Amino acid sequence: MIAIVSSTVAPSTLPSHDGARTTLSPETRLEQTRGTIACLLALGAKEIIVADNSPGNGPSGLNEALAPARVLHFDQPPIKNKGIGELWLLLGALPSLREGEPILKISGRYRVGGGTGLALREGDDIAAKLRGSGPTAEISTRCYLLRDKAVAAAFWENALDQVYAERSRIVGPRSVLRIVRNSINPGGDNFRYSDPNTLSLEQASLRAIRHIGLRLREVDNLDVEGTLGSWTNPLVKE
Repeated sequence: MIAIVSSTVAPSTLPSHDGARTTLSPETRLEQTRGTIACLLALGAKEIIVADNSPGNGPSGLNEALAPARVLHFDQPPIKNKGIGELWLLLGALPSLREGEPILKISGRYRVGGGTGLALREGDDIAAKLRGSGPTAEISTRCYLLRDKAVAAAFWENALDQVYAERSRIVGPRSVLRIVRNSINPGGDNFRYSDPNTLSLEQASLRAIRHIGLRLREVDNLDVEGTLGSWTNPLVKE
């Protein structure tokens, strides 16, 4: 199993769509990411890749601090929709993933325990936790398991398509007005960075699974926990 960690140890000071990107210091975020690496080693990951999007060249000594994981640094624009930023980060790291190996994706600073239900049976493409039902259904993107690199490529590429397709999707009279407004002023509200009228990563991921026909194994217990980087920094468990 290969593990890939989507990470931003030292985020930009520019806000995301819901306010400050983090209220945690880079030192705290780094220590929590070290915990991510430790849990992946305990799960028996053959290789760990950290795709980090800290501005500039990232924090000094990051490669050494996260060893034996391999750090890939990406200096991408600080897009307000962090889900879009994560997908570009994962797609950027895709060429570094080996063929023919299951891929565990985990968000930086989260920890997955040995009690996780993430496992693939014969014929499964992805194991993930499903939330909700109907048009608002989604999967948890904090941690999921993919069959191999080919599945990862198709999944991440289509999830990105689904995010941006929301801007032109007709779901009622008001959405028609939105499409007309966007066609008249396609760059309105600094679209490249604020990305209005887009879909959440969690919803887009489930739509991608269904759109390209990936075989989903639903998992009840992820055994994942971590601290949110903004709001009031609550501990999250799934």
